Amino acid sequence: MKNFIFLLILFTSQVHAWGPTGHRAVGAVAEKFLDPFVAAKIFKILGGNSLSRVSNWSDEIKSDPDNYSYTFNWHYTDWKDEDHQHDETNSSGKLLSAIKEQINVLKDAQSADDKKVFALKFIVHLIGDLHQPLHVGNGLDMGGNKCKVQFHRRETNLHALWDEGMIEFTNLSFTELAHYVSQGRTSEEVQSWKSGDVIDWALESKILRASIYPSDVTPSETPASIKQYCRSDIVVTSESMPKLAYEYSYKFVPVLEQRIFQAGLRLAVVLNNTFK
Repeated sequence: MKNFIFLLILFTSQVHAWGPTGHRAVGAVAEKFLDPFVAAKIFKILGGNSLSRVSNWSDEIKSDPDNYSYTFNWHYTDWKDEDHQHDETNSSGKLLSAIKEQINVLKDAQSADDKKVFALKFIVHLIGDLHQPLHVGNGLDMGGNKCKVQFHRRETNLHALWDEGMIEFTNLSFTELAHYVSQGRTSEEVQSWKSGDVIDWALESKILRASIYPSDVTPSETPASIKQYCRSDIVVTSESMPKLAYEYSYKFVPVLEQRIFQAGLRLAVVLNNTFK
């Protein structure tokens, strides 16, 4: 049993999105777009804490599997490349349904105060998760966790690179990151990005996901549904890992920044609509 719990913690520790800095930035962006009445209500529910302050709580509780293991699969969902429609009954992850369930808790006037605190903390985090492309996984490689790559000569995996690696390389605090990702956004973009729902935003992640996998170092001789550097049945050596550096960052850091901004903006939209 102890070994099972250890493995469970090891696995779940590698499926959080954006890392602490990214999630705090999402919360900080959201606070700029909250209606004043909603901001005051949230301040009261959270006991004076900000959205950025509570944004990582649902990752932190993974260290308490006895009480919270039932939430561990709320952080991701699968949407296979070949599927046009999302069907969460075919996914081990419950990200979309978890968001909807926690919104319903906040909308219910009969919900106990502690349930509202729990729900609000999770919504802040899960809307961020939804916008990290690898949290809408292909169902083949644990959301990129199995995909071994090098980033500036340091071995990591594709999921960790998008969670934290590229953000950490910028050497920005979460307040700086929130400020930077907000710059240059036009009123037309902001208005456009406010539209849609969790399915639409998950579809965006699915579409983006297809582009962020680097090519195999040695192309496979036969068609494969999974990249060679993502496979568990072969030894992935350092030589066979994609070597990612400035070119990859140049291409995808702007994408990452846009997703963080969209997550914050849409978190505010969800909360404004929930408490209206």
